Amino acid sequence: MKKMLLREGLLVLALGAVMCGQALAQIAHNDEFVQKTGTKLTLGGADFRYSGPNIEWLGIESYGPHDPMGPRYPSHLEVDDALDTAKAMGARVVRSQTLGDSVECDLCIEPKPGVFNPEAFKSVDYAIKAAHERGLRLIVTLAGDCANCQLSGPGQYLLWTGNKDFKKFFTDPVVVGAFEKHVAAMLNHKNSLTGIPYKDDPTIMAWENCNVCAIGAVWTSPGQSLAPLLPWVDTIGSYIKSIDKRHLYIDNSGFFLFDKSTLDLKTPDIITAEYYPHWDALIGTGQKTTAQTFSQHAEMVTAKGKVYVVNEFGWDVTDWPTRDDFQAVLHAMEIDPKISGDLYWALQAHADKFGWQAIPAPTNNVGYATKGESGHWWSLYYGGMKTLVNTAEDMQARAEQLRTHAYLMAGTAAPAHAVPPPPVVTFKGIGLLGWRGSAGAVVYSIQRKPNDSGEWETICDKCTTDADTPWVDPKPAGLFTSRYRVIAYNADGKASEPSAER
Repeated sequence: MKKMLLREGLLVLALGAVMCGQALAQIAHNDEFVQKTGTKLTLGGADFRYSGPNIEWLGIESYGPHDPMGPRYPSHLEVDDALDTAKAMGARVVRSQTLGDSVECDLCIEPKPGVFNPEAFKSVDYAIKAAHERGLRLIVTLAGDCANCQLSGPGQYLLWTGNKDFKKFFTDPVVVGAFEKHVAAMLNHKNSLTGIPYKDDPTIMAWENCNVCAIGAVWTSPGQSLAPLLPWVDTIGSYIKSIDKRHLYIDNSGFFLFDKSTLDLKTPDIITAEYYPHWDALIGTGQKTTAQTFSQHAEMVTAKGKVYVVNEFGWDVTDWPTRDDFQAVLHAMEIDPKISGDLYWALQAHADKFGWQAIPAPTNNVGYATKGESGHWWSLYYGGMKTLVNTAEDMQARAEQLRTHAYLMAGTAAPAHAVPPPPVVTFKGIGLLGWRGSAGAVVYSIQRKPNDSGEWETICDKCTTDADTPWVDPKPAGLFTSRYRVIAYNADGKASEPSAER
């Protein structure tokens, strides 16, 4: 028995050392830039592969997807929780459109042409600092989605300069100049919290030119040649590199989906695209996205000396009907060394007070939720939440698939789940209880005692989740004297320390 206990103890120590080593490996080169080496990414001289989330709202919430609440800055708690969750899911890289793009709103980075908002930059500053503290790298989009802009984010530069022809975004010198002014403001901004200009901060892995902006040209000018528009990719790439010679440049215009000569352009270090069977018919390439698509595109891109990554892919049931279908996609990316990284869309966080952030682009219409642009199908809540499209159980299972995948992309097996931090009870009413969720938690227990000096009793044994808050005590006793505390559990069933009582 003593020998068996000794072996088990040594095994635990060894596992702990491996997990610690993995954590240290992620942050060991935290102040070095990710490099392009041939057709691969490297960090500290070693191959750098990754999987992680898109967290669109790190700079500003409710800007890209339509939301009746309108744009607002995320709280520090939301940002911290999202990045902690990403880290718990094995992420090494996070992509966020609103860290580099928000235009034409009072809270935006560029509320009016050529006018830049210091308050908006404070929000971005915090997210970049928080990512660095966790050893995470960022991909920053310079022209992204905008639900309140008539022609989305890129199109706003057209409207500011009196144009409505989407092709002019790529060819009109005045429009290009307006966009370059935005690019320069981003690259040259000095972080108010760290004192580091964005162009010198290795936390940023790469600057991305736009969010598949080629589609705007394809939709508004069907059947027309895209060749006159392609030089824009190098125009923007050259401008970025004239200011910033250390960061990588990603072409996510989407032109290569329609014109393969895009792959011969000179300035991109990385070429990528976005992949949703959900949108295959709408995007209009005439091709069906399958597990094989990623390797086919990786072969085309790397043959031209560029790095290939997947900047967005769908994870849900409308994209991959079964978890076996989804696993085939993840496995295809894991085993292909020509795929340097991938990022799923899109991770949400716990809300400040209790429960989860609201579903982006909300709707009560099941048909629209399933087929339209709604967070009911693409929002990922770690631990699972029922939506009009996804079940909580399936969402939780797919989140675990993504976690395992992220570690495999990084070259390691998935470790045991970290023990969640204690929850924070934020609200107690008459028979009601709310708490701020714990990153990495999937279920909670609730304990109650009748008064300050009583004994704790478990009245909810792993019976509730963040989607169930505020929680209702089915048999409230001592309404004005009862005390409560909450315990979080990870997917391995390991418990946090109890919350402070309330």
